[in-house]
Amino acid sequence: MKQKQADQLYTSILFYYDLYPEHIEDFGKIKRVESNHGVFALKETQLTPLQADEFVQAMRMLTKHNYQQVVPIIPTKYGEYVVSTKEHSYYLMPWVEPVEYLGRETQEEKIVAQMAIIHRLTVQTQKISKEKIDKSYQSLLSHWEHRRMELSRFTDRCEAKTYMSPFELSFVTHSYMLDQMAERAQYHLEKWYEACSEKEKYRIALCHSRLTRSHSIFNLENEPLLINFERASLDTPARDIAGFCRFSFPKAMWSEDEVMKWFYRYERHLPLLDEEKHLICAYLNFPEPIVFAVEFYLNQRRSISEIEHVQRLEKRLLAMRKVQRLTQKLIVEQDEEQ
Repeated sequence: MKQKQADQLYTSILFYYDLYPEHIEDFGKIKRVESNHGVFALKETQLTPLQADEFVQAMRMLTKHNYQQVVPIIPTKYGEYVVSTKEHSYYLMPWVEPVEYLGRETQEEKIVAQMAIIHRLTVQTQKISKEKIDKSYQSLLSHWEHRRMELSRFTDRCEAKTYMSPFELSFVTHSYMLDQMAERAQYHLEKWYEACSEKEKYRIALCHSRLTRSHSIFNLENEPLLINFERASLDTPARDIAGFCRFSFPKAMWSEDEVMKWFYRYERHLPLLDEEKHLICAYLNFPEPIVFAVEFYLNQRRSISEIEHVQRLEKRLLAMRKVQRLTQKLIVEQDEEQ
């Protein structure tokens, strides 16, 4: 009965495109639609009207700059790009059949190159007031201080126990390293703040915000077609790059040398400014993934086994140790150069 109701809903949405479905296959948020005019992908989202407008503006910006490596969204017969119901919003794309990637470079190198091209096409240098810089700096600093307090309280709670759980023991063993990394993140943030305060300007570009393998479809030429620009916004390239690195570290087998290739590939298209490198290092050094792992352990401890909690934590700790070495290579400090 539920499937029949769902099919009726999708049919009513596809009417806006003059499409009559012959078969609908459910892939979670993506529905594969075989219709009288070909095969399409119907994407189900939770976009608010404002987010939907920003999403459409991002896609239009890519079109304006003649950017080709994106799966386009198709307008309705009324010229709208997003169709909303009471519960969800939907948009339509041509169905792209994924093929096996056979390229010599890693998929991440290809994806980060496309990120860099988008940034280069849309980059703008904007003036920024001292007050605005101060506000951005203090906001992020305050957030980090709150997160550090959460980790500190969890450390105290663990150390007060006679017997710690395996998760707690693993966390406490690394608590000093995590605190040092938080300090390092603050150092890089201060460097970014000093540079922006001196220049009173910074760069923004169209940022995907969640670019990963799962938001890319590789074609027969081993080139990625990007999807899911739902959270795209004009922001500093540093945030986009840091997010990409964090999500993609596991694909690099935790090798900082492999990740450095991503930066070399990115800078072929858009060289990074020193302050942007510092901001990337700030984002990467702060142990936010560990905070998430601790929160998950405290709030959903019984959802998975203790060993699985430990494995999730250990993976994140391994990534943080790699980040330490990566950021040392990304920014060669002045005293090391002299």
